[in-house]
Amino acid sequence: MPRKSISTQIQAEILVKSRRRCCICFGLNRNTGLKGGQIAHLDRNSSNNTPENLAFLCFDHHDEYDSITSQRKGFTAIEVKEYRRELYGHLGSAFTQTVFFGEMAIPPSDPYAGKYVLVGGLVDSAEILVTPVPDGYYSKPRYAVSGLALWGTQRSLGPNIGTIDFLGIMEDDAELRWSRRIGDETVVSVLAFDRLGGLTVKEHNWIGAYGMNVTFEGEYTRSR
Repeated sequence: MPRKSISTQIQAEILVKSRRRCCICFGLNRNTGLKGGQIAHLDRNSSNNTPENLAFLCFDHHDEYDSITSQRKGFTAIEVKEYRRELYGHLGSAFTQTVFFGEMAIPPSDPYAGKYVLVGGLVDSAEILVTPVPDGYYSKPRYAVSGLALWGTQRSLGPNIGTIDFLGIMEDDAELRWSRRIGDETVVSVLAFDRLGGLTVKEHNWIGAYGMNVTFEGEYTRSR
């Protein structure tokens, strides 16, 4: 059967709903990074262009999904549809939050929110901003984490700069955990809070994740 082109309107619908995030990356690793990719036919029938049968996948996962192998269990349409449902729910929640220009007001009663400044670590300076995300999609509170770290501020060519930016769920042990794939390694960041205004960041496989010698690992204190 000849391939039937996906209409521009349906393509736009899939791209907007996914925000060009791969649902398999999200389903397996909670990776919400912007991806280069393609719209995949989940039943592998290129003439079935209904939105229910389409999902945005990164190039690697699209190739893997379309490949047939007897050596290992491939992704199933039911599995990918569940990942897509989770991704759409996550993005629908995140992208419907009110946008604030300037700094967002942080509730003074929140025990974790605020700006944290590095007081002892492996880089020259670092700051992390932790902001509550008010929504009811998850049973536990969520926080937006963003930060900037500098190493080599005395270098003639200027410092190496690293940034961190993710949404995390606050666990019962007062920790935010985040992981993402970079090449063949999984980088893991754990932010552990105490109620006295302290924050400890521990990272695994961070070398090269943010730039040469840049990491967010260390001890922080809340500045406000």
